[in-house]
Amino acid sequence: MKTIALRLDPDEASRHPMHAFVADHPEFGPTRLLQWNPRIGERNVLLFHIDGPPEPFLPVLDGVDTAEVVEPSAESAVDGFYLYVRERLTERDRGLVEAFADENVVVVPPVVYDTDGTMRFSVVGTGDALGSAVDRTPDGVDVSIRRVRSGAGTAVDPSAGLTERQRDVVAAAVDAGYYAEPREATVADVGDRVGCAPSTAAEHLRRAEATLVRTVLGDR
Repeated sequence: MKTIALRLDPDEASRHPMHAFVADHPEFGPTRLLQWNPRIGERNVLLFHIDGPPEPFLPVLDGVDTAEVVEPSAESAVDGFYLYVRERLTERDRGLVEAFADENVVVVPPVVYDTDGTMRFSVVGTGDALGSAVDRTPDGVDVSIRRVRSGAGTAVDPSAGLTERQRDVVAAAVDAGYYAEPREATVADVGDRVGCAPSTAAEHLRRAEATLVRTVLGDR
């Protein structure tokens, strides 16, 4: 079993109109597809998180004739809002869904629709199955493999890339209130909890934070 991190770059004709809207309005930030329930050749039921306000996003979505049901959550000034969509698959979308809905591969959410027009996500499967999925990606969508790893590891658990010592230091920092707002502990307090110098604790935290951030953002 392997995990590959993919970057897909659809051309304008292959890009979904809502992804095109996000690319034209980078102030929204990336849109994340959190879960979905596709019926190949028919409809896709999707749960998104939109990193921005409902206006003007929802009025634009009203103009997408394939979107049959659109149900937004209450807006959060900090976190954006969630969006439930049931959409009929067009020929354009069906080819992309079919490429990665194979019974031998698993797409690990989220699928990130970035403001540069690209899509990022990870897929788990055997080497042959992953290669077949990439080969089936329809014309008009450029595919690049950004990372290949053995197992599922960080695809499903961002902390999988941490060493045992880094996990201990991060756990101690959380318990001490180092990540509280406002901060309730110093690096020295964290070092006291795990029995190391402040400089050592700071280095463990720095490396752990770097690993977690790279994992969450897909090594962008």
